Amino acid sequence: MDINISGIAVNAFELISLGCIIGFLSGFFGIGGGPLLTPILNIFFGIPFPICIGSNLSRTAGTSFSAMLRYWRFGEVDFKLALMIIGGNFVGIHIGIRLLDLLGEVSNVNIGGNSVPAIQFYLKWLFLAVLIAIAILIIIESLRNWRQTETTHQQAGWFKRLSIPPYVSFPTSRVQRISLFVVVYSSLVIGILTGLLGIGGGVISVPLLIYGYGAKTRTAIGTSLFIVFMSGSYGTVEHALRGNVDLRLVVSLMIGSTIFAQLGAMTTRKIEVSSIRFYFAFVVLIVAGIIFFDLMHII
Repeated sequence: MDINISGIAVNAFELISLGCIIGFLSGFFGIGGGPLLTPILNIFFGIPFPICIGSNLSRTAGTSFSAMLRYWRFGEVDFKLALMIIGGNFVGIHIGIRLLDLLGEVSNVNIGGNSVPAIQFYLKWLFLAVLIAIAILIIIESLRNWRQTETTHQQAGWFKRLSIPPYVSFPTSRVQRISLFVVVYSSLVIGILTGLLGIGGGVISVPLLIYGYGAKTRTAIGTSLFIVFMSGSYGTVEHALRGNVDLRLVVSLMIGSTIFAQLGAMTTRKIEVSSIRFYFAFVVLIVAGIIFFDLMHII
């Protein structure tokens, strides 16, 4: 059965199946699914980027909340850290959505004799650059710390070295001391990428919390899911006001994603922490590869 989304006929069963896959990955990695789902909806289903971004943020909010509840029961959500990040997140989301509006007003780009919408061309390159950077950093750090203990890893948070007062601590995440300046401005950057790319922030916040702040991995995932839920909810409202949310698309994706997000969260209890980090990078590279080949086809 096909459903009409922005004038495009899309198979409902394919959307539901895609939602199941994305939901499992969301619960397993705490990524919200946006980095994978947004480009897939555009590349394989032909849905316009603004609709993909706005609708995906709405789906992300529901899926992330479902997975976050299980981490909460495990005691692996740091609400103090999450609430501090969310403040800067909301400001960044508004900025990101405004940038998306401006990009949508830019005329088409002529590439190899083909006229391509500027918003589609530039957003794909931005997706590609962000995902490759994240994957490379995670792979390098995972290989370096493959045999190290979780405690050793926590002591190696990159941003702990920045001595800019005032400082804050987050006992639940085992982050003893970190600059408030770092927390505020890193959350602002995450928010901008969330509003502009609709990635929910998890693909950025998980490695940021683990490698930047030195938080333990499972708490970083649980905390990230709460952040993704809050930022996704706010981003949904902002995009809905611009007509970028299609409820038929959201419902089709959420049918399977909310259930499979729970399964993904439970699976992390069976796998070693270092493996979770490494597999996360592998999934990110797959998405980057899809975007790269699509760009090469355009060029």
